[in-house]
Amino acid sequence: AVVSTQSAAVARYLARRIGLMPSDEKDLTLCEMVEQEVYDLKLRMSITCYDPYKSYMPGAPASEIGKHDYDFLKAAFEKRLRERLEQLDKLYEKGFLLGSDESKICYADFLAYEFMDHARAFCPECFEVAPNFVRFMGLFEGLKGVKEWQNGEVYKAGQYINSPMAKWAK
Repeated sequence: AVVSTQSAAVARYLARRIGLMPSDEKDLTLCEMVEQEVYDLKLRMSITCYDPYKSYMPGAPASEIGKHDYDFLKAAFEKRLRERLEQLDKLYEKGFLLGSDESKICYADFLAYEFMDHARAFCPECFEVAPNFVRFMGLFEGLKGVKEWQNGEVYKAGQYINSPMAKWAK
């Protein structure tokens, strides 16, 4: 039995098990690049949304130094997101990362869609710079099961994105 607690390792393991991991070295490198870009953006969005100076654990002390500047952090995140979306837009010209049809879908497509769906709700105007990536998101939303999820109450309420303690929880 394989045991892993790291999300990237779990995603890669599952991708290998269900055929969503490319075997070609070039394609694999491209997937890993997109994967790590998504994780970088996810971290930046978390830093923007969650005040690191406030403790959310009952009884734990909160920091008395520093200030969480949400507006500054959001502007910096939006700038970085636009820059990265312009790059991703070039990679997603074919539709999915590795090709134009569902048979070419890979694990990085799932990671990219899941996070960018959150980012699109957070700052939709950033996506104007990436028509190919927006088209990819539409293709992804057409996959079996995705539309059903998006029509569900949890998705509509946005409760799957951030916890209520976040500065932005949708």
